[in-house]
Amino acid sequence: MSAAFLASALIQFALGLVVAWLLGPAEFGAYALALAGAILVQTVVFEWIRFSATRFHHAGEGNQLARRLTRAWVQLSGLMLVAAVLLLVFGGERRWLFCLVPLVAVAAGFADFRAALLRAEFNQRGYALFMLLRNGLAIVLLPLAAFRFGAAEAALAAFLAALVLASAGAGLLARRPEGVLAPANDNGSGPELAALLRYAGPIVLTNCLYLALFFGLRSAVALTSGIAAAGQFSLALDFVLKLFTTIGTALDLMLFQIAVRDARENGKIAGEARVRHNAEIVLAAILPMALGLYLVISALEPLLVAPAFRGAFAAYVVALLPGVALYALVQYALHPFQQLAHRTAPLAVAALAGLVIAGGGSIALPYFGVPAVTGVGAALAGGMTGALAMLVVSTGRAALPGIGFLVRLAVALGALALAVMAIKSTAEGPVTLAIRIGTGMAAYLVAAYAFDLAGIRALARKRG
Repeated sequence: MSAAFLASALIQFALGLVVAWLLGPAEFGAYALALAGAILVQTVVFEWIRFSATRFHHAGEGNQLARRLTRAWVQLSGLMLVAAVLLLVFGGERRWLFCLVPLVAVAAGFADFRAALLRAEFNQRGYALFMLLRNGLAIVLLPLAAFRFGAAEAALAAFLAALVLASAGAGLLARRPEGVLAPANDNGSGPELAALLRYAGPIVLTNCLYLALFFGLRSAVALTSGIAAAGQFSLALDFVLKLFTTIGTALDLMLFQIAVRDARENGKIAGEARVRHNAEIVLAAILPMALGLYLVISALEPLLVAPAFRGAFAAYVVALLPGVALYALVQYALHPFQQLAHRTAPLAVAALAGLVIAGGGSIALPYFGVPAVTGVGAALAGGMTGALAMLVVSTGRAALPGIGFLVRLAVALGALALAVMAIKSTAEGPVTLAIRIGTGMAAYLVAAYAFDLAGIRALARKRG
């Protein structure tokens, strides 16, 4: 399932670049804002259903919980359909784009719910089939719609169609364990919906606050610099976010369950020790990514984005890198400390602090003459610094890496930087860029292995 997740993330990563190339900055800006709004609505309304299915559903208990969650989804979807009709009637010039936002939220909410059920049942065949259908349809429909119509409405409608068709197709074709969706007596077993909401509420609230932060930054750029600038900013933000969250989520899928197992089998102290070691692994993965991208983005830009995005794309990526790297550290290095201890309220408090600081910065900095590119990056970095600081205080000394680890990490990062900067060419192209990236990665890995950074030697022996 981890392989299916990584493949899906890489496809979505590339698909965003293709759609931006075909739509251009202005229409891509409208598409990105509408899609971000749909994801925010989905998270607010439907994300608790996915979390509940992930945590409490399993094939052995039959379909009682799945049936109750499905009824909740249907009821909430009815409200979303009413909202879609109202937006279509009163949405003005871009009413079709506005109308699609709640519809995409409904479809994405159901798609994620279905995927969560399949993962909870360990139905690898069904999950892989669903992801194959979802990504395959998106690969075909989104570029086709963007190329044929060149409008945000068409691209978002294609995204909606891919979700609906994939969910329908997977339901018809996937073989599921007996009884999961078959009729059964709903005897009320399993957690009540109120208990499910209490469990998922703090985590959902945390995710909503971060999504609101990123949506607010996109909106601020659109209001101050225009929809085309919002498209350029959104492409850079999506690029950096997807890169870091894909790697972070892959690490989290591999590492957090090990900590849960250690805590269950060997006690709380063993679990905390494992989470601390996992945090060092995340640091050792995220920071070289940020430094490496900073060093090569100007050469990478012409290979990734259309001419209309160039210049602004690299500038926004450089400005956003500190904040997004801090966001990844908050999500994948610090959140597990609280999750292992079943203390999810501090996550929401830290996210709220980040939203307030970043929002205030994005409003205040332009009044002090700070350029838009620098200002939005500084606002995000400030917000994430605040969130990180609050979680460190809440977690205590366990969240702080040792001095020895930080020294070894700094040496390995220095080796990466020297290796990348040592290779210069007046005619930078794909070959030179690949050599620079490969040399930098090799230098970092050699230094990491020499100093046994984050236990890399033991990992290499296991792989061997």
